[in-house]
Amino acid sequence: ESGWDNGDNKEEESTSLSKAVEEPPGQSQPWLQDCVVSLSPCADLLVVAREQKAVFLSAKWRTDQSGREEMTLAVSWSGTLSTEEGESVSSVIAIPLASQKRSSTGRPDWTCIVVGFTSGYVRFYTESGVLLLAQLLHVDPVLRLKCRTYEIPRHPGVTEQHEELSILYPAALVTIDGFSLFQSLRACRNQVARAAAAGSDVVPPPPLAYKKWGLQEMDTIVDHSSAGVMTLCVFDQMKNASILGGFHASVKGSPPAMSQFVTVGSGPYTGFYYAVEGNSQPLLSHVALAVASKLTSALFNAASGWLGWNKNKSEEEAAQKQKPKVEPATPLGIRFGLPDSRRHGESICLSPCNTLAGVTDDFGRVALLDLARGVTIRMWKGYRDAQLGWLQVQEERGDREFSPSASLPRRHALFLIIYAPRRGILEVWAMQRGPRVGAFTVGKYCRLLYAGYHLMGVNSVTSQGWQLHTQQVCLLDPTTGALRTISIPFHLALSDKKNERAKDMHLLKRLSAVLKSRDVDPDALEREAKSALLEIKHPAIKKQALESLLSNKNAPVSCLTNVTSALHDALKQQDEVETSLLQLCSSHLKLLQLYTDIQQLQSDSLEGLEEELSRVEPTLQRYAQLSSKPSVSFAQDSPDTPLSAQAFLTQLEVTEDGRVKVNRGSDAEWNQLGNFLFWGCLCGKSPTHKVCDTLQLAGFSPQQLLSLLMSVWLQREKEVLQKPVDTVKQLYTLLIALSNMEGAVEESWDPQSVSPWWQQVRLTCIQSHNAAAALLAALVAHCAAKASITSRADSKLQSEWEAVSMELEQWVVCVRQLEDVLVLQALLLVPSPQGTAGGAVVQCSIKTLLEGGTGGIADSVSKWVFRQNITPERLKEILLKKRSHEELLLAVCQRFPDSLSPDLLFAHCSWEYVVQWNKDPEVRKCSLTVQISLWK
Repeated sequence: ESGWDNGDNKEEESTSLSKAVEEPPGQSQPWLQDCVVSLSPCADLLVVAREQKAVFLSAKWRTDQSGREEMTLAVSWSGTLSTEEGESVSSVIAIPLASQKRSSTGRPDWTCIVVGFTSGYVRFYTESGVLLLAQLLHVDPVLRLKCRTYEIPRHPGVTEQHEELSILYPAALVTIDGFSLFQSLRACRNQVARAAAAGSDVVPPPPLAYKKWGLQEMDTIVDHSSAGVMTLCVFDQMKNASILGGFHASVKGSPPAMSQFVTVGSGPYTGFYYAVEGNSQPLLSHVALAVASKLTSALFNAASGWLGWNKNKSEEEAAQKQKPKVEPATPLGIRFGLPDSRRHGESICLSPCNTLAGVTDDFGRVALLDLARGVTIRMWKGYRDAQLGWLQVQEERGDREFSPSASLPRRHALFLIIYAPRRGILEVWAMQRGPRVGAFTVGKYCRLLYAGYHLMGVNSVTSQGWQLHTQQVCLLDPTTGALRTISIPFHLALSDKKNERAKDMHLLKRLSAVLKSRDVDPDALEREAKSALLEIKHPAIKKQALESLLSNKNAPVSCLTNVTSALHDALKQQDEVETSLLQLCSSHLKLLQLYTDIQQLQSDSLEGLEEELSRVEPTLQRYAQLSSKPSVSFAQDSPDTPLSAQAFLTQLEVTEDGRVKVNRGSDAEWNQLGNFLFWGCLCGKSPTHKVCDTLQLAGFSPQQLLSLLMSVWLQREKEVLQKPVDTVKQLYTLLIALSNMEGAVEESWDPQSVSPWWQQVRLTCIQSHNAAAALLAALVAHCAAKASITSRADSKLQSEWEAVSMELEQWVVCVRQLEDVLVLQALLLVPSPQGTAGGAVVQCSIKTLLEGGTGGIADSVSKWVFRQNITPERLKEILLKKRSHEELLLAVCQRFPDSLSPDLLFAHCSWEYVVQWNKDPEVRKCSLTVQISLWK
């Protein structure tokens, strides 16, 4: 088994481990096996220590050779930690400290590295190796450091556990309150920073407040777990009182709160200790204050020498050189244990819920302990030198939708992670009596890193709204330098492997793995997808698998169609059919068939129509020459980029009545869909009538198709101007075909109004800033409207001819206005002479000119005159030539009496006509001014 799901929850981090500790000669296994390793729960700091040296590795982002960003752990500090002669590092733990800022959302402020030494010292460091605090708590070597942080109670009856740092010695256990430790570490860090900034010496901090218990009645102790404060139920309280005090024993009204400690070792194999809260020793740092408050002034005077207050200076210096005094431990007897004279415990790992613990021994066994009852409830064999970890998984939100208890809080599942280095396998077991839900081959020299805690400094108030970014279990492979986190789906804890949902999720995972592979054969992909979709039983998972297939860009259209059709046929044969799933298959199957038909039609060729539209060609040539400027564009933004089936399905949906509805998204998506549907027709590569018939049979709205057609026409103005005659003929055919669709042009309209169908085209042309494309569209629409109205006029009554003339009159006005807008736009596109003030070219449209008021056109022309650097004297000369210019125009009209009239020429004077007969640039400018003034 290679993974759980499609990889969304799996995170890999590469580590660049520096070989800071030299490998001894002749060693066969990796050097990391002899080191003490600790990983921060936030996976942003890794500590590797051996003997006196240590290396701190911090998380950093880097870009690999392929350009992909990845997280790495690089060496941030390395050096020697030991200060006492002969001492070495025996245990390390990295504790992230929560930020106290209100803007914090669960990220740590900084990370403290706690190091235990064989001399008994416990020292606290920053990420940069700066010593914050050091304290000798016991004279024996430190065996194990463990931390417990705040957990949000999931149930009202669960007791809140306080934060705590516990240090295990061979015969003693020291606990430090987490709140006081958090405040002390923050104060020490701030004091070190201020001293470094001021260049002064660091003031030694006061000692930490702690409790020390002397663990008795156990031969050897090698590991421990602090399960926190617990309260016995009334029955257990009465049972214990009867056993200890007999039949007549008295029972207190409320059970006392106790701190539970579980140790492993030998004699017994596992021991349970309970320290009653309230009756324990006081905090040792407050002992001196408590004793001093009870002494009288006479006792002070008598015992001044004994207390050391009258020592001379030399005696004080000699005392400082000696080791500090170590307070004795409070004896704590064992309550009970699991005796096994031959078995020796090696490690214990506490579960996140503090109710279970996994224990390893020298017999290669892994035992599961129930801490509340003090019994072993399960045991695995064949796991010599095993490493343990726990993973608590929260139920997915999607699973609650199909659960009968959807209104209840989300459930949690608990899994035990067992890494067997002798076999090189990582196993996952469901708790408490569940099966093995996963096994992974990972190598024989890995380290399973399980912190068992989160951020220190969090409480019930500060944790509101936080999302703790911590990893529960990580696996470090020293041979490859990879640090992997383990993610387990919640559904694996529901039942055994025969669970249909677990099987469905396995099929979904297998399909996702096939879809992610890039070199898969299309036939193999179709077979795998069809097999998975037909075998999946759960409707929600079947729908998820179908959506994953339809959204995959590597799947060909034939595969999508065949798989969807097979699933649709299988659903129709079932007795109980999921309506939403069947509707999804039907709608996507219809859209895929439409996509295939349009794609097939676009591959056919069709000869262009012989109708020629060349009336506006001379006008367009000058505009195209002025508007053609080099520009930079990206390949993915090109309108010729083919539309994928996944994008096609995203923009379209099938309504309940079987019609196809286009979901208007961004302009880029809208233009891409219009290019896919109509650009082949406009280029003459696709048969226009067949495309329109196919779209009509699919159930498209004619209005949406018209909007898509106008969008692609106006967007691709440059391509249209390259071959205006051919594209105009194709546009004419398309408009005629679309207007003949059912629901396009109404059979009857108000005689005093215009057709809404053609009004949609006019509004688009009026609002467009692409003057040339809008003019061509208006000319074609005018002719198409005239042809459509003429064909319908034979069956209309005589009274309806008024509406026909009104419709055509609207087109006459629109065409004339667009011609003038094109002339004005061409004028504004004339480049300015070198050395004059430039500026962006104003984009004109009928809408903007009408909204600009009476001075809008004059303002645009005056700015253009200013950019042309025309002096006032030259403007005066141009105005004086106005009479001679009018005479020139009349002469032109007399030369061509059949084609031009003075009124028409003055009203719609296109400046190309003037340039054709008079090459004087001043006359050309004057003619433009006259024409624009007349239009205004």
